[in-house]
Amino acid sequence: MFTDSFLPYCSGVTFSVLNQASELVNRGHNVCIFRPKPRQKDIDESTSIDLPDNVEVFDVPFNVGVSKVPKLRITFPSFLTSLWRVRKWNPDIVHMSTEWGCGWEGLIASKLLRKPTVGTFHTFFADPGYLKSFGLPNFKFIQKFMWWYSVSFYNACRFVTSPSKSVKDALVAHGIRFDPIIIPNGIERPRLVDADAIMKMRNDLGIFGPSFVYCGRISPEKSLDVVIDSFALVQKKRRRAKLVIIGDGPSKVDLEKQAEELGIKDSVIFLGHVSHERLIDENLLLLADTFVTASKTENQPMSILEAMSFGLPIVGANSKGIPELIENGENGLLFEPDNPQDMATCMLHMANKRRKRRRMGHGALKFAAEYQMPQVVDRLEEVYEQAIEQSKYSRKKVASKKIQSR
Repeated sequence: MFTDSFLPYCSGVTFSVLNQASELVNRGHNVCIFRPKPRQKDIDESTSIDLPDNVEVFDVPFNVGVSKVPKLRITFPSFLTSLWRVRKWNPDIVHMSTEWGCGWEGLIASKLLRKPTVGTFHTFFADPGYLKSFGLPNFKFIQKFMWWYSVSFYNACRFVTSPSKSVKDALVAHGIRFDPIIIPNGIERPRLVDADAIMKMRNDLGIFGPSFVYCGRISPEKSLDVVIDSFALVQKKRRRAKLVIIGDGPSKVDLEKQAEELGIKDSVIFLGHVSHERLIDENLLLLADTFVTASKTENQPMSILEAMSFGLPIVGANSKGIPELIENGENGLLFEPDNPQDMATCMLHMANKRRKRRRMGHGALKFAAEYQMPQVVDRLEEVYEQAIEQSKYSRKKVASKKIQSR
């Protein structure tokens, strides 16, 4: 597996790769994850994780940091170290989870060694929100270039997968040569802690009324300014309401300033960066009654699936892959993107209609059960086997033509 997004950088792609690798080794496979070599100062306890046996991590050298995205590093492909490593490992399949430097390392190595390839498209990098996050101007020609670049990369893979239908449709619209196969992001079933422990955490943070939580990267593409504006409207009618924001990123200072200017500073709780292991093990998402996101750039966010696995209903923007996860009124509520009034209406509905909120929470729990890792990796193994069989057939065909030409 080749990915530019991996620990110590934390993202949905990071944990998608980790979850897949863990389930694969549980089934007897060996997995090697290639990532950009991190700086020593970026490695700490909050981003470390005990990898399962039979998962090996190889650090690809020659990379550079992304100034606006802490801990994310992009590899300058040299190919030699990865080529040597892949040759030594002699894998049955090479899987690219990003289309940047590490992705090219995997793609070129697999081509030279004639290994079957699978690529997964995770992120709408051409979206204006992501361009802003990476410090790029939102020009049409840049958006077109980003799509051309991504599609060109994945056209070189034998199979392409995407977590959501919206991504599949976008890839087809922008020129992918064949239909991507939809394989959702998988999640592990969480272990619930004692209800008294959750209540104590809430009390310690002063959460006594309706509460909302966001968890993820705090950056421009997540539209958290809309969440803050919406919560300010909620506060006017439900003074005891609280908003919990878990995560860190370049927009945190601006959001804290925004909350102060709106007079809701004491009602917005910034927990900062929390390790994924602690987030799940301590059930921190249950600090709130409802998960909220205003992001318009999402494919299939792990944070939403994980929130659903705890039985939280979702309030999300009706954009990109979000409507594929939220069945309006069944496991959450959808609102018009960039519309704080509409989002606040949905949040107030969750705060005021407890029975409906709980019913939607049960719906979320039921929905999340379909995204457990065993089902997801069943499908992934099928794609791997198809890629391997096609590769064998192609080699036999080439060999047959060579014999005939003699």
